[in-house]
Amino acid sequence: MKEGFQFSSRFSFQEGKNEFAVVLSEFKTKKIEYNDLTSSNPTLGGFQYPGEAIRHSFQSSDLISYNPDPQGNLEARNMIRDYYRSKKLEIDPNDLFLVSSSSEAYSYLFKLLCNPGDSILIPAPGYPLFEFLCVMENLETNSYFTKKENGWKLKDTDLKTKDLLKNRLLLIVSPNNPTGSIFNKSDFRSIKNTLKKYNMPIIIDEVFSDYVYGEESHETIVDSETPVITVNGISKSLGLPGMKLSWILLSGPEKWKQEAKEYLELISDTYLSVNTPVQNVLPDLFGWRNLIQSQILKRIHRNLALLEQQLLVSSGLGDKIRYEPPKAGWYCVLESSSFFPEDKFSLTLLKEKKVYVHTGGMFGFPETEDCGILILSLLTDPDSFELGIEKILEIVK
Repeated sequence: MKEGFQFSSRFSFQEGKNEFAVVLSEFKTKKIEYNDLTSSNPTLGGFQYPGEAIRHSFQSSDLISYNPDPQGNLEARNMIRDYYRSKKLEIDPNDLFLVSSSSEAYSYLFKLLCNPGDSILIPAPGYPLFEFLCVMENLETNSYFTKKENGWKLKDTDLKTKDLLKNRLLLIVSPNNPTGSIFNKSDFRSIKNTLKKYNMPIIIDEVFSDYVYGEESHETIVDSETPVITVNGISKSLGLPGMKLSWILLSGPEKWKQEAKEYLELISDTYLSVNTPVQNVLPDLFGWRNLIQSQILKRIHRNLALLEQQLLVSSGLGDKIRYEPPKAGWYCVLESSSFFPEDKFSLTLLKEKKVYVHTGGMFGFPETEDCGILILSLLTDPDSFELGIEKILEIVK
């Protein structure tokens, strides 16, 4: 006889709340305010959205008629084509598949390219979401480690033969979350022969591509010889995560691309998740792109200036806290021997100073014996961000 009612083994990693979650839950229960330097939801960041205009777009749009297309509404795909055209790239709307989120895009692509039990290569440092997505798809993950001395860029030497032999695909985030490194066309050319040798497609997540502020620019990569799949969406590009619209852009050998479209169409037709109203108003939403992005970029620059000022005026601490200005994205990385061990430092910071930060370990930074890493969101309200930095420096002192 079976023992009790069983759940999927997908959840075997779940071991209950960690100590950070316990403290945060206590703060919430007791209504204790704290400085959250991890906040990355733009809709809660105090930015001014054209709410009335967006509501009007939905009111004047046909919200009822439903004529589903597995690839998504053609007018919406044409709008995304125009988005890339503004970046000097011509794409075919027929190479696009609309989905509800980048997470769903990965779900589709993992189904397309992998079998249960397969493994894929993911970046480290990198966003921890990929491990959870792979668990849900019965996949394994292996990390390839980029190096600080290379600006956290992927180099051909970071890809080991044993990993290339046993993994089904390579996942790249550009601009990277949280390092802000950019994988450009030159970087792609440097690994292209390796990809062809091992018949390895790549997925490039470019959701932060509109937030590049260093000397290096971002270019969407398409290729006719190697499968290169791009994931993007309006969660970051328009700062509208609640609208739930993202996309998959296919490129690669023509025969491969046609087969991929057939299989993706079957997957998409099974779920048909991206909703009609947001597709119908997408041209209107993109009309507000500059207004929304300019505010976010202004916030990023403001917080970076605050951080640099704080580090400069703190006597002697410039030597203790190492900081490389990011080139892109919404995050910054701080390193210091004072942060070691980083879990202990971050927990002390939360309990004693009411400041919440992410640790480098959460994002897959390599462990060292004498250095800790903190990850801060640059979307944080500037007053809260400045106060949080002050409290970090208080502990370091």
